[in-house]
Amino acid sequence: MKKLLYMLLALLGISATGCMRVEYGTPHVHFNLKARVVDEAGKPIEGIEARVKVDWGDHYTPFDNRTGVTNYLGEIDAHTGNMHSMDHTIIFIDPDGEANGGKFESKTVDISDHIVQTDEGDGNWDNGSYVAEIGDVVMTLEPESTEEENTNTEEE
Repeated sequence: MKKLLYMLLALLGISATGCMRVEYGTPHVHFNLKARVVDEAGKPIEGIEARVKVDWGDHYTPFDNRTGVTNYLGEIDAHTGNMHSMDHTIIFIDPDGEANGGKFESKTVDISDHIVQTDEGDGNWDNGSYVAEIGDVVMTLEPESTEEENTNTEEE
């Protein structure tokens, strides 16, 4: 009798959950970034990385989510993947140092005013698709250290 009861409960449990949709994870959006990275003279910079900066509460941490790398025209047209929220900050980083015109300072850009929704999603975990076309991002060269600064550093 006990075995029959367990089987009946199991069958009821399966039939009760058989119509439910189970989703794991968190709500997310699909996000594309379009930009052109140039130096102060307007010359395109190849090899600049764009990364989404993710808000972890009381501080921003550069998330290891390389969104894209600029091509020889300085352009990025990249899909970030499925972001768990609509993060509105992109950081542009020069990972190759002196190559491609010199060492450029990192630049953080708030893209809030450039985000446009292109698809509404399914109304469940998929909150739709978005694109941010931010135009030109002007990066500046890091200041060169002087001979005197180098001498002071060596003495210490």
